[in-house]
Amino acid sequence: MLRLNRKDKNAGAAVLQQAFAEYELLRYYYRDEKQRYAIARLFGLTALSVCLKYGEVYATSERMEGVAAWLPPGKAPFGIWQVIRSVPLPVLFRFARLGASRMMTFDRYSDAQHRDIVPYPHWYLHIIGVDPAFQGQGFASRLIKPILERIDEERMPCYLETHNMKNTVVYRRFGFEVALEGKIPGTEIMSYAMLRKTQGI
Repeated sequence: MLRLNRKDKNAGAAVLQQAFAEYELLRYYYRDEKQRYAIARLFGLTALSVCLKYGEVYATSERMEGVAAWLPPGKAPFGIWQVIRSVPLPVLFRFARLGASRMMTFDRYSDAQHRDIVPYPHWYLHIIGVDPAFQGQGFASRLIKPILERIDEERMPCYLETHNMKNTVVYRRFGFEVALEGKIPGTEIMSYAMLRKTQGI
């Protein structure tokens, strides 16, 4: 794996833009394809900015087939001040102009769920995406397994969310289990909170 830094942020966001352009959550909130594609890039930039400042971001290789961003214990869930301190203001303003407020219900629900399920120190897999051209070739595994091995050495649990039931099957292979599932209030979007408990060494 290749650990990314701030100079790699735009390249990493481009990967996430491709990976999330058709993601269920963004499809629900942004029906217009052109707008959704633009939002997907800002969505990725925001996630990477926060994790580059407070956590760790990795790519599969210099080709960036896939990207994953993690937050260590004590850094998640994060609040508005962490976002303001880490995300460039032009990105936030553009996100706002394109309708970021539509996702406020999701943000509140996700944060409350996160706090309820893991009110103790844990790692958080904030975002992971593989370019569609490389999906199904094991790149997600390359991004996840090495970090989980380190988390196991630290004897820490790990948490993530997904909105695609098919993804839960993939994450179960890495030891995650669904801790809570349900519709995001006011929407038809399912949310699956997944927890990987502390693994014995």
